[in-house]
Amino acid sequence: MKTLNFVKFDRKHFDPSCPKMIPTAKLEVWPGYVTAVDEYDGGLMLCCDVSHRLLCQKTVLDMLIEIYQYNKSNYQDMAKKHLIGSIVITRYNNRTYRIDDICFSDNPHSVFETRAGSYSYVEYYKNHHNINIRDGKQPLLISFKKSRGNENSEAESIQFCLIPELCNLTGLHDEIRSDKKLMREIATFTRVSPNQRMLALDKYFRNINENAAAKEILKNWGISLIKIQDQIVGRHIDPEQIYFAKRNISAGQRADFSNDALKNEMLEVVHLKNWILIHPKSDVRTANALLNNMERCCKSFGMSYCTPSIVSLDQDRVDAYVGALRRNISTHTQIVVCICSSRRDDRYSAIKKICCAERPVASQVINSRTLSNETRNRSIVQKIILQMNCKMGGSLWTVKIPFKNVMICGIDSYHDPSQKSHSVAAFVASLNSTYTHWFSKAVIQTKKEELVNGLTSSFESALECYKRRNGYFPDSVIIYRDGVGDGQLNLCAHYEIPQFESVSQKSVKITFIVVQKRINTRYFLEKNNNYENPLPGTVVDKDITRSQMYDFFLVSQMVLQGSVTPTHFVVLRDDSNYGPDIIQKLSYKLCYMYYNWPGTIRVPACCMYAHKMAYLIGQSVQRDTANNLSEKLFYL
Repeated sequence: MKTLNFVKFDRKHFDPSCPKMIPTAKLEVWPGYVTAVDEYDGGLMLCCDVSHRLLCQKTVLDMLIEIYQYNKSNYQDMAKKHLIGSIVITRYNNRTYRIDDICFSDNPHSVFETRAGSYSYVEYYKNHHNINIRDGKQPLLISFKKSRGNENSEAESIQFCLIPELCNLTGLHDEIRSDKKLMREIATFTRVSPNQRMLALDKYFRNINENAAAKEILKNWGISLIKIQDQIVGRHIDPEQIYFAKRNISAGQRADFSNDALKNEMLEVVHLKNWILIHPKSDVRTANALLNNMERCCKSFGMSYCTPSIVSLDQDRVDAYVGALRRNISTHTQIVVCICSSRRDDRYSAIKKICCAERPVASQVINSRTLSNETRNRSIVQKIILQMNCKMGGSLWTVKIPFKNVMICGIDSYHDPSQKSHSVAAFVASLNSTYTHWFSKAVIQTKKEELVNGLTSSFESALECYKRRNGYFPDSVIIYRDGVGDGQLNLCAHYEIPQFESVSQKSVKITFIVVQKRINTRYFLEKNNNYENPLPGTVVDKDITRSQMYDFFLVSQMVLQGSVTPTHFVVLRDDSNYGPDIIQKLSYKLCYMYYNWPGTIRVPACCMYAHKMAYLIGQSVQRDTANNLSEKLFYL
């Protein structure tokens, strides 16, 4: 890729010579590719996919000036909060760095030591890059990169000091994500259809084979790049039947039953008898609209509705909500609903800390802006009711999973992007035969730790809870482990699975399946020389699967825009000898069981529940949750 003058970002390569400009937002989109060579069932293959990278045309110095003008008194803290964890590119050498800190005590006139002697940063950039630094008072950005140590020593961190005016931010940031209009404009470049993707791959193939230097490199390795677009064999799993309280319906080819979810009675209803509504006085109208719609909608879901205890706050400060929660929550409270006038992370975290740990009760936080559109109020309130029912211990629907005495578990981890807080691993396990009730427990880990410690206690607690519910332990356990890359599969097999064995003492059969979402493999349906996304339920377990693994790919969602990404499942262990057919069908069935979406999701529901819990604990609660919430989906 170097011979093609592509710029490397992690394992991806991008072409800086033909960026797509978004002038209104001062952004540019670099097209590129992600590649990997591996041995597959079909032989030695190159896995290549289209990728894009977003770059901000404003420098980091421009952003620091904006932050200073916005908040002079708290400038340094705001700058660190806004920038630490971001990836920047230095355009003079097209290298990328992660901002780990900002040094306000140094500036470009500060001196550092080199082998050739002492230099200031101003002198260094003038002598080595012929760049004149304009602002001599700007702070320095600090980045740490690990050097490659040998096998017997740990890698040391090398510190890089960067000049803000020479750095540009890359990737999507919260401000960009919150701008829906801008995100739609970005999507016109990044959301690539199957046909466009195939054209881009053809271009990549031509670029390699028409470049003499690239061909020479391949020749020296004794390999050549051959374009073969083989048809691979897949199969389609039939759409599922969705079971509500009084009727069942087919999810259809698109695996979508959103209309039916709003028209049918919930499978298991928890009636609203004792609950609290907290809102600021400025949102009285919003609160009344919520209550009126809830009273009308609850009946169609089969839920009894009682008027809540209403607490009206003079102000919407954090301490006002905290005080109201502490004064009003009792042991009989089923759920607390808090209406907030705006979205603030500190207020949300404070509410969740009280309701998840200090005064354990299910909680629902609603931004009043979501209820400001009166034409959409009814549908929004219907979804809120469904979510509240799940948080109180109810269930919405189920699919037929013909297992007897089998517990299904999901594991996922959350890592703080700023690397300041501990990582969180969440463990979720089914408690009944219809797979509608779940046990949940979180384990707080050291920073950036992916492989889960403390699984022993989580698994043991889940087994005890299962026995308390059913009167016996499960005969077998199926575990879906999300968030493990290829490089950690062996470590996962030899470190995590033995933790489950130590608890079960071989009395429980273990099936362990790794779920991988961040993959680059794609497959399409060819019709009349056109390429389309395959339908939900399309499975491929030959040709493009790994030669040394028991694995398969599953498309579980209907994607109408862009290209669908299948999910990769790797079976590390199967004591029960279920075989590929049962595991593939089970994995697809579980994609229907996530109660926040009336359709299929990309991963089995147990993995998504684990993800939601780990994210809530890591992002907001940051402490252990109360045990009496462990059998409820309080984190939805």
